[in-house]
Amino acid sequence: MTDIESIYKKLSHVISKEDFLQRVQEKVENMGGLCDEPMAAMLVANELGFSDVGRDTAKIGDITAESGPVNFVARVVSVFDTKEFTRNDGTIGRVGNMIVGDETGKIRVTLWDNMADLIKAEKVKVGQTLQLSGYAKQGYSGVEVNIGNNGVLTESKEEIDVAASSQKIKDVKDGMGDLNLIGKALEISEVKTFQRKDGSSGKVGNLLLGDATGTLRVTLWDEKTEFLNQIKCGDPVELINAYARENAFTQKVELQVGNRSIIRKSEKKVEYEEEFTPIADIKADMDNINISGRVLDIAEIRTFEKKDGSTGRIGNLLLGDSTGKIRLTLWDEKTSFLDEVDFDETIEVLHTYSRENTFNQQVELNLGARGIIQKTEKEVEYREKFTDIADIIPGESYSIQGKVSEIGELREFEREDGTESVVANLELKDKTGSIRLTLWGEQAYVIEDLDIDSEIRVIDAYAKYGLNEEIELSIGNRSRVIML
Repeated sequence: MTDIESIYKKLSHVISKEDFLQRVQEKVENMGGLCDEPMAAMLVANELGFSDVGRDTAKIGDITAESGPVNFVARVVSVFDTKEFTRNDGTIGRVGNMIVGDETGKIRVTLWDNMADLIKAEKVKVGQTLQLSGYAKQGYSGVEVNIGNNGVLTESKEEIDVAASSQKIKDVKDGMGDLNLIGKALEISEVKTFQRKDGSSGKVGNLLLGDATGTLRVTLWDEKTEFLNQIKCGDPVELINAYARENAFTQKVELQVGNRSIIRKSEKKVEYEEEFTPIADIKADMDNINISGRVLDIAEIRTFEKKDGSTGRIGNLLLGDSTGKIRLTLWDEKTSFLDEVDFDETIEVLHTYSRENTFNQQVELNLGARGIIQKTEKEVEYREKFTDIADIIPGESYSIQGKVSEIGELREFEREDGTESVVANLELKDKTGSIRLTLWGEQAYVIEDLDIDSEIRVIDAYAKYGLNEEIELSIGNRSRVIML
């Protein structure tokens, strides 16, 4: 039997030892000698709300699927709404869930029927300490304890410290469950509706979170998507009981927030700082790239028809920093940014990805629905690198500067698709040599403003073999011609 000292140890924060011993002695006297001091001490403890004293009490960290009946004291970490369901015999049942914890860990507790009604009646609240008796088994997302009408759920006055088990983003792995973390909202998607196999409608939305260790995409389902309308970028967000799963399309681990999870705004400060990549370090097939750059060129927005028959939009920017320059392709709604930005402004591009252009073999950036593009006050240095004509080789893009030595005529031609366009040629020379320039489309009209010996700069022209296998520069809608 538990001795008096062990019993008092659990009560020491609510009653002095002198008062405790006095109440024990009074209990012994009032019982007329029918109980000894240890029994009287347990009765006093029970009156004070410590019903677990004298019973075998488990710690959450020791509970396994094979533990069977368990008795333990824990603090409520989170509470979920109750649901009704129909049993095989036609009767209506109720079920509710909560997460409880002690200093050794956390565990899900599933409450049935009358016990679940305690949640609906708001008699079970976050932060409350409870005495619990139920049956441990393997549940949907790990070991859980089930408490039915024959179980025990009473309030306890015992002080319980809950183990801090909040994860960092870098530690999240595929298949992990009961995940708790706090991150800063970096990107908030629109909510989309879809039709399930059973014909019902569902909703899905995404949130990109970041902490000091990295970034992670969070997928919210159905009623949880309403949270996306309640926050803005930069808000701290807390996730409770989420689970990790690899996205079959991107092969990236994402967090899933379903009906058993909690997502809410947090008051805690989240340390997060974007890591930016110098343009010169960008290689093909890199994901989640952040860059800062100055706008060197802005292309017109073009529309096209997607495979599903819908209309898409595409536009381009040429960006530069102190290490180099790179072209950025914007898709669909992101193209609206091109109407807001001007030459030489500085912008940030977050969560973009790189691909090799199959036409010119140049690495380019792509910005889809999950990326962010915005103006910034950062100082970004850029100085155009001009190449001597003698050093140009086919298969690369170049910027050159020189004087016009020959001007061709403007010629019309018909494309393969039947549309008409124009083309013109120039000969440009510098101190190292001369090269033929072929100007396509709108660029061809530049010749109307040029004279022999006009000095020009050509930005981002593509070198290739032309007539007679001589190297020439092709100037299309991704190039710029600047008259000096």
